Amino acid sequence: MPLALNEIEKTIETVECLVDPSSERYGRLLNWQNPPDPFWHYGIGLSDTHIFDTGQGLCPFERKEAKFVVGIDDIAFEPEQTIERLKQALHVFSNWEYTFTGWNCEHLSRLIATDRPRCYQSSFLWWMCNMSPEGDHETAHQIFRDHLRRVDSSLTR
Repeated sequence: MPLALNEIEKTIETVECLVDPSSERYGRLLNWQNPPDPFWHYGIGLSDTHIFDTGQGLCPFERKEAKFVVGIDDIAFEPEQTIERLKQALHVFSNWEYTFTGWNCEHLSRLIATDRPRCYQSSFLWWMCNMSPEGDHETAHQIFRDHLRRVDSSLTR
């Protein structure tokens, strides 16, 4: 269900209250599993205790156990930029339909943190889901980049 503008603003206020720039997890791409669920879930770290869920919830939640996504350091944004990109992503993607294969938490988290809307978990279905063979969402990158250029071009590469 899409978020109304006032809900987006409230969510951004909550994020701003929960962020802790001194945390190692601040502005970092994180993932975790919820056993017995075999899938990895992705989000953006806000503090040692909170993560922003880029899945169906589009909200912060408390979770201490999460892993840093490896292999992205050379393409990741600085943590402050990642948090600002997260706030802008709420304006752009809050009304997008979440689906496991076509648009999910991994696509959105990776887009926010690395500028690549990629999902490795559903890439094997790329031809069915508006994705490149690598698992990148075909339109999300351009839509987000266009938005960021209008509101704050320092958040783009």
